Amino acid sequence: MNNMQINIAEHGSGAVPIILIHGFTRSLSDWSHQVSSLSTRYRCMAVDLPGHGRSPPPRQATIETLAHSVNHMLDDLGLDTVVLAGHSMGCRIISEMTNQSRHRVRGLVYIDGSIVADGDVDAAVSRSIETVERLGMPQFLDRFYHGFFTENTPPAIRESVWAHFASIDINFAKELWLNMVRWDASQSRSVLATIDVPALVIQSTFLNSDLKRISLSPGQSSTWVDEVSKAVGDVTVQIIEGVGHFPMLEAPEQTNEAIHQFMQHIR
Repeated sequence: MNNMQINIAEHGSGAVPIILIHGFTRSLSDWSHQVSSLSTRYRCMAVDLPGHGRSPPPRQATIETLAHSVNHMLDDLGLDTVVLAGHSMGCRIISEMTNQSRHRVRGLVYIDGSIVADGDVDAAVSRSIETVERLGMPQFLDRFYHGFFTENTPPAIRESVWAHFASIDINFAKELWLNMVRWDASQSRSVLATIDVPALVIQSTFLNSDLKRISLSPGQSSTWVDEVSKAVGDVTVQIIEGVGHFPMLEAPEQTNEAIHQFMQHIR
């Protein structure tokens, strides 16, 4: 978009590249374990979304704009066959990317996704605006980041996640968060209903009614897992227990093996 340059880290080779999309206010560094491991078998491209990491911000902080930007990058690179992997907000981005450019997508990997709003769109956005204004966006983000972890999250993982906090553009984050709430309430389910490629769901947590993140226990599911399973015809679900919101960092071996097994069935 407008000659925007998107920062990527690319390693490995293979006929079907894996495009790795990080979550809200994060960066491509969240995929370090996947890039180092999976690139021995596949071409891996980790992306800094516009407005994140080393990629400049877009004109609008929306799910649709971020998805369009990455699709535009893939067009420029001549990539017409890919697997998309997204973490957290990245799950929304890869769904929207598929919605916009479904001809190129051969499979989707959803990692610890969620739906943060439902029902009346304007009411959902109004509630989010009230919360952000009452707390202030810095305090909202502080609470948001604290919610990433469980008691089992190693200190090194906590430190690596928090190290990125100071670089967040507060105004951009606020605009994007409110748009994400709107997108969830208005489009998440309808977009999922259009997915017609195989999907892998790797899930480690769920959000309770207070939007507090809880580690999944044996036999538990989540609203997000249930929605994907209901909407998408070909779904594999992998639950990773006892970790927080970043299974690709906290349980990289399990995450990488699940992605590898999924890739074996992609043509």
